[in-house]
Amino acid sequence: MDGAENGGGRRRIVVGIDGSAPSKAALRWAVGQAVLTGVAVHAVAAWEYPSVYGWVVPMLDDGFERAAHRTLTAEVDEVVGRDRPVEIEESLVLGHAAEVLLELAEDADLLVLGSRGRGTFARTLLGSVSARCAVHGSCPVVIVRADGTALSPHAAARTAAIADEGATGAAPAVRTKDWQLSLHVVEDRDTTRVHAVLDADGAVLHSDTRARRNPRDEPAPVVGDAFAVGRALIDLGHQLLRAGTQSATGATEE
Repeated sequence: MDGAENGGGRRRIVVGIDGSAPSKAALRWAVGQAVLTGVAVHAVAAWEYPSVYGWVVPMLDDGFERAAHRTLTAEVDEVVGRDRPVEIEESLVLGHAAEVLLELAEDADLLVLGSRGRGTFARTLLGSVSARCAVHGSCPVVIVRADGTALSPHAAARTAAIADEGATGAAPAVRTKDWQLSLHVVEDRDTTRVHAVLDADGAVLHSDTRARRNPRDEPAPVVGDAFAVGRALIDLGHQLLRAGTQSATGATEE
């Protein structure tokens, strides 16, 4: 079933489908919850036309859409089986995943999504679609990891809020900092010199680098600037890494 129609007020759980392991875990969790509560499941997959270099390429036929629909049905059959314990509706909708899911779940009992994250930051833990839905969803949102464990609606919204807006309390708040970098570039015939100063929260780092033109090359001041400034930034980066390592390990340089 295609389109973005809502469920007409009937009780249902909307679950996002994208073919990933967390998506399958989310569908499995949603079906289990639907069996317990006696509601239907609405499995939703969003798709968009592929793009090339940022430009949308119109499809000449509906082959891409048909393939996406087959993937949706195959995932539901794989996770739930042909003898489905609850009513399951399938929708393949053209549009951005978060926007599609938020619209279709406006009057749902729950919106269930898989967590795509692999890192330690809140947004990475959830994934951008899950984070956006958890923050802006009009119904409770449950985030399911690939191992089948789930974040409650409150925990999902809180984790997403940390990613998008910052939070106080047990979780660390998002912080912003302004570090000042100044570059002094001097061109002296075939040599470009750079003195870089980085003020990192009161810790001031300096770097002096240079770039020299090969006598066989044509004069190109911009190239010399790029090399000299690049080397200065690399040197500052190395200094920051050394300082961070020393702070983490308590090591001191000889």
